[in-house]
Amino acid sequence: LIGLWFIMGSIGTVKIILLKYREENEMEFKEPIQPKDSGYQELDRPEIWGQLTNAINLSTREDQVLWSIFGVFWGANAILLVALFTTGSLPSPAVGIVVSAVGVSLSFTWHIIQRRALGHLERFEELIRKLEEKLGFHPDYAISVKINKKDYAQFLGKHPGLARALMKGCSLVGTGLWALGFIIFLLKLR
Repeated sequence: LIGLWFIMGSIGTVKIILLKYREENEMEFKEPIQPKDSGYQELDRPEIWGQLTNAINLSTREDQVLWSIFGVFWGANAILLVALFTTGSLPSPAVGIVVSAVGVSLSFTWHIIQRRALGHLERFEELIRKLEEKLGFHPDYAISVKINKKDYAQFLGKHPGLARALMKGCSLVGTGLWALGFIIFLLKLR
């Protein structure tokens, strides 16, 4: 029960972090000014630089949120795992079912939140790429991995997206393992 109390506190902490992030980063949406010919106005060079700065800042924030989510959910899963073995052996099937069900729901929630954060991060990175291309950046000076492939290969290896793939996999593997535990404890209940 103490483990479940810690888990509920962790879930509350995640909610607080996400709500605070949303409050700090909500921006008032304004419709773009449309010229009389109903097409969008082309940005001039200073506006493109401003957009590039905004995109980089948003990307940095989203990356921090993503790693915070990752860390909090790993901690919550670890607490759940400890809750299963508080006596040094497997708990009763009823306790195992409850803990495993919480683990499934926690891991699946982790997957959904993480997928959303990754989607935003990838969206911001694509915007950075478009803006750098529009500004005519030489590949050696670009931030975008799609433009500056040489530096990414040199400093991060040939697979710069591997950490993200592992992040996605961790939440899905966690969901699967907790579901397996749920089934095992359910079968022991009979």
